This record gives sequence, structure tokens and C-alpha cells, in this order.
Amino acid sequence: MDRVEMVENYVNNIFEHIESQEERKCAFIHTYGVAQCCSLLAVRRDLNAELAYVCGLLHDVYSYKTGYHVYHSINGAEMIRVTFKHELKDIFSEDEQTIIKSAIFHHSDKKHIHDSYDELLKDSDVLQHWLIDMSNNNKINIRLQGIKKELGLPQSKIVVSEKEKIHNYFSCTRMGDIAENLAAKHIKGIETDADYMKIIRYYPEESAFDELKNGWCAAFVYHCVEMAGLELPIKYKPLANRFACVEAWLRWGEENNFCFWDKSGFTPSKGDIVIYSNVIPLENKPANTPWYDHIGILLENDNNTLIIAEGNVDNNNVSGIVTRKRNENIGCYLRVPDDYEYDGWKYDYKTQEIRQNILGSE
Repeated sequence: MDRVEMVENYVNNIFEHIESQEERKCAFIHTYGVAQCCSLLAVRRDLNAELAYVCGLLHDVYSYKTGYHVYHSINGAEMIRVTFKHELKDIFSEDEQTIIKSAIFHHSDKKHIHDSYDELLKDSDVLQHWLIDMSNNNKINIRLQGIKKELGLPQSKIVVSEKEKIHNYFSCTRMGDIAENLAAKHIKGIETDADYMKIIRYYPEESAFDELKNGWCAAFVYHCVEMAGLELPIKYKPLANRFACVEAWLRWGEENNFCFWDKSGFTPSKGDIVIYSNVIPLENKPANTPWYDHIGILLENDNNTLIIAEGNVDNNNVSGIVTRKRNENIGCYLRVPDDYEYDGWKYDYKTQEIRQNILGSE
């Protein structure tokens, strides 16, 4: 079995487990259609057709496996990073892996111009969607016009439409309400608890359940954030930790100036994210755990005590609403602005630098 067949088997296995027959059909048609377009454009552009085909095969597997489509390109690159260590181990060189991951990471960002395989996958994605429904004028755009010109196809008139921006309606207060309702259900970190399986559904590896057991407080916060309308990928940048760990929230908060320390005169309020300092009993946590060992979402503050919604309370594998003393074991708070929008997609996967070149610009 050659390596392309190995990738096809990996993809097919994911698709065959999609419950909806219609969704399963769409997955096969779109994925293999994009992969074939990738091969075509690779030959045209003097790129490696096999590598391009693999980029197409893997570009949407995250969304089809998890059913979660928000920032699926960024999350997909993270999923494939792990896949290259397990299911598809040692069949691609490090350079090839980087090319594939970068192409997946950027394929939803049709606005910026990235490297050759990144652009090839974007163009193939656009081309396949158009080939499925050529009568839809909304699919005619600058990128598609460039592809059609490259392939010697007739040009079409670009229909310019002002699309109303869809607001996510996130608010800290709403997140607090969601966290309170979920925590009060005493969710258990077991496979038979449907609410728990929703909390960890963002992490596609088969090992996710075992890895998060007795350690899902940060995953609980991520789920609440997403449910409240704040769209974030599972990693805020390629080299960061996942939001399933407390450190990722802390570093993201620091980089965005969302961190507030109680001693600075900050008054915490409902919906603030609380990062604890050495609050987990020693017998319930691994050795060498850093000070930021737990996380939750604030519900009430009466100046002396805090009422907080938590997943995995005290690492006992169950959610709950707890009362904590404000002057004990509180590391810092994160307050996310209601108008915050994630912009990490602008960063180049390989260099971590922001791309300045815009499609259609001089």
C-alpha cells in the first residue's frame, strides 16, 4: 500500500462514520473533488501533484470528524499535526508535513496570499465549489476569475454584494449564564454523559477521552466560551497549547491584555474567567504542576467570596458550582471584551508573521 492509499483509507474511515447519509455523501464528493483539482493545478503550476492531492484529501477532515466547523482550517492543521504522529506516522518527511499542515491551516483564508501549496488548496476549494454549481453567481469572485483565466476558461461578471456582517453576540454575562447551567448539572467525565462528550468534541483524537479525564476544567471553559458565541480555534496560534489546558488561557490572556490581577484594584464580575493558583489538593494533581492549576467562570462576587462554575471540580471528574474565598488561591482573572474577534488566521503558519499581501491588491 502506497502512502496516498494510506491517506485515502484514513479519510474514508472518518467519512464512513458520519451518521448523516447526505453529509457523508457531501464529504466524499467535496473532498475527492478538491483533491483532484489540487492535482490538476499542481501539474499546471509545476508542483508535486501527489503532495497537492494529499492536501486536498486532508483539508476538511476536522469538520467532518467533529461536526464542528468554526475555524476548521486552523483546527484541521492541529488535528493533522497529531495524525502525523500516529495514524500517518513516518510516511511524509518533515518538510512535506509542514507544507500539508500550512495548506490546511490557511485554506479558509481566501483574502490573504500565502505560499504555493497554500494558494493551490484555496484555489482548488473555490474551483470545486464552483464546478458543483456553476449557475450560482455568488461563487464568482476575484480568486475564481484568476483560476478560470489560468485554465483558459471563459470569464464571468463578478457580482458585488454587500453582505451584512454576522455578529457573534458574545457577552461575558451570557457566558456566565451558560456556565452556571452546565456546572449545575454535575456533569461527569464519563463516556455515557452526553454533556461531557459535547465538551470534549472539539478534540478529534481517539485518545482525547483518556487524556482529559480528571483534567477537563479548561475544556469546560472553552465549551462555555464557544456556546456563548465567542469563536476561537482550539489553539490561538500554531505553536501554542490547546485551550484544553489552563496555560493556553493564561498566555492568550497575557498576549491580548485580558489578564487582571486582583491586587491591581480590579473588581471581578460575572463571566470573568478565573485562573487559580495552587488550589487543587496535592493528592489530586500530578507532580511538578505549575501554579496555574485550575480554571472556572465567575458567577457572583460579594467582595469576600466568589461563586464559580467549574468543570472537573478539584480534579474529581465532575462539574459543579463552588464557593471560593477571594483572597485565597486566586491567580488572575481574564475579562474578554464583548466585541473581541479572533484574528490569528492572519499569521503565516510557517513563519508566525502577519501576512500583508491581500488578494487583488497592487
